[in-house]
Amino acid sequence: MAATDADMDERALLLPAKNQDPERDQEGVFSLWHDLAGLTRQSLPICLSFALQNAVQAISVLTAGSLGSFELEVASYGFMFLSCTGTMVAIGGATALDTLCGQAFSSHTMADNPQILGRLLQQCLLVLLGIYALVIAPIWVVSGHIFIALGQERGFALATGRFMLLMLPAGVLQVVSECLKKFLQVQGASNPVGWATAAASLAGVLINFALVHWTSLKLWGVPCAFGIYQLLTVVALLCVVFAMPAIRKTWHWSTTGMWHGLPRLLFYAVTGIFTIATEWWSFEILAMMAARLDRDSIGAQSILMSSDLLFTTVSLGISVAASHRIAGFLGADQSQLAKRAARTPYLLSLIIGAVEFAGIMLVRNDYGRLFTSDRSVIRRTAQVLPLMAGFQVLDLSNGGAGGILRGAGKNHLSGACNFLAYYGVGLTSAWFLCFQKGYGLFGLWAGIISGSGVLLILQSCCILSISWKRLGEAITTSHAA
Repeated sequence: MAATDADMDERALLLPAKNQDPERDQEGVFSLWHDLAGLTRQSLPICLSFALQNAVQAISVLTAGSLGSFELEVASYGFMFLSCTGTMVAIGGATALDTLCGQAFSSHTMADNPQILGRLLQQCLLVLLGIYALVIAPIWVVSGHIFIALGQERGFALATGRFMLLMLPAGVLQVVSECLKKFLQVQGASNPVGWATAAASLAGVLINFALVHWTSLKLWGVPCAFGIYQLLTVVALLCVVFAMPAIRKTWHWSTTGMWHGLPRLLFYAVTGIFTIATEWWSFEILAMMAARLDRDSIGAQSILMSSDLLFTTVSLGISVAASHRIAGFLGADQSQLAKRAARTPYLLSLIIGAVEFAGIMLVRNDYGRLFTSDRSVIRRTAQVLPLMAGFQVLDLSNGGAGGILRGAGKNHLSGACNFLAYYGVGLTSAWFLCFQKGYGLFGLWAGIISGSGVLLILQSCCILSISWKRLGEAITTSHAA
């Protein structure tokens, strides 16, 4: 697989231009609309990668559901538990590479030592696989008994526990695949990553169908197929690494210098996991609140959350692309360009958010028909959809703001803002409006929107407080060390 012109252009987007006149670098070459176009091109394939992963999980659940309601419940609960534990570590922890690889890729150190990116990849794999082995895997091993202790019916709990045992290889491979995606994306290979993910996803869906319907595995074919899908993703990504000469030069696999800078990477990985956890767990708590409502509200909430799972891939894509651009400017010691580029994710989020909002509102009254024929559920969905549409605008902006903070090495601030906004405001307001004021599902979404609004204010204040020149000098010094 040779590098295409499009791939080279994408790689160039992440390498800020160097002119003879440093002042012109800082003041004259930035164009908001050019940066907007570049950020959009970077975001699209990253969004695709996240969307395909969610699609594989959704189709896996549907395939299990074709066997019966019990199998559907086990697969749904199993994938939910996977997302809140293993996937959280893989995606959240790998954001450390968004920061460190993004800054290193455009730094002066990169020219003399291109294998610094490979060393960071190796360190990230060591840290995340260690967390997975010491924390996540033991929880999955005893998960059946945990579910029983939480009040689940014994047969269902033990079946879900077995489902998680069979997911153990998939969890390991997911950590590897997410780290490889970051390693490639930060070097401008988002398009090849998108194609590799698409090929692996298609194969994963077909394998899932075959194992569930054509073998004696039945339900247990779902976690086995998901593990094969993750393995195919890793293989496809490795093919991309070794097919692109520029990226192959950055590959590094040695114990030499392995421990240098490891505490810093561990800090970014842990704060990345915390940031993802505070957001994802808040929506699981919201789902548990909704489970106490009437049948129509529960049905509408299922539709809204399934839709949000798709829309959130756009927010994630913008967040990752924004972090790479900000990190790239700072790594190249172009702090004023980083400051100017911090406006672009907000603009892109506003444009996409407006399109999503308008689209949702246009199909508001018929949207629920895509999921059910129950008229009362369709009506309840239509009542709450305006709030969900408004939430998308805020969520996109929060994704961009979080990406800016991550690129600047301030991911811990994003995590703290998440915690304060969602738990201090969002969930408490949702509970109060839903149960104390009797607004039901409408109150839940009104509460979570208030939390998202507060999050946007907090993250924006953190961004405004950044001393970009001082930060750029500190990052340059750290990479020169």
